[in-house]
Amino acid sequence: MVAGVFRGFNTSLDMLMGAAVVLLPSAWVATSLTSGRSAVSPVWLGLARYSLAAAGFAVLFALRPGSEPLSVLSGTAVAVFLPPVLAVWQQRRENTMRAG
Repeated sequence: MVAGVFRGFNTSLDMLMGAAVVLLPSAWVATSLTSGRSAVSPVWLGLARYSLAAAGFAVLFALRPGSEPLSVLSGTAVAVFLPPVLAVWQQRRENTMRAG
């Protein structure tokens, strides 16, 4: 990641781990909901997603106690906010191309 150039490898790894802690449960929930085989209510899947993310943070800080919390939080924020921002940007770009 870009942070690795400015702050070092450990910061980059912390950001990557923070993003993974949030994205892996989200990917599991998305796969479960779209598979058509899900017998579990979406509400329970949502609760499982947040529970898995919380457990992921606990495991991350237990396995890497020297992790910088701000770097982990930054990676998490990027993982949470970047996909919707990019989707909106792409949609506006497509609408501009169609109109013009």
